Amino acid sequence: MEVLLAKLSSYGTGPVLIVVAALLGWVIKKLDENNKHDEERTNKDEARAERLKTAITAQMNAMEDRFEERFSTADKRIDDLANRVSCVERDYLPRDEHYKEFSGWRAEINRLSDLIINIFKEKK
Repeated sequence: MEVLLAKLSSYGTGPVLIVVAALLGWVIKKLDENNKHDEERTNKDEARAERLKTAITAQMNAMEDRFEERFSTADKRIDDLANRVSCVERDYLPRDEHYKEFSGWRAEINRLSDLIINIFKEKK
């Protein structure tokens, strides 16, 4: 490029200015073309971004629905387990109370066995 401008400058500044103006016009034309393509790309990008946003929103709503469904199922299971635990707590008999209730029976059973043994001794 410098060689071309050096040769043109030997003819004067007129031809150099004409070539520079032509190059400048060509660059401006390319910039305008790129700008038009950029606008088209921007429109396409905006449309693509809107479709992507819609798709992501739909997927997030679906995920939220699935989460709510699983949460309600888990909540029901927790309530069922809580009811079972409360039944076990209500029906649970502590060991001390168990021994208190059945200790009297043991004494009565021992007396009955002593009575039976005495009855057999008397018959002999």
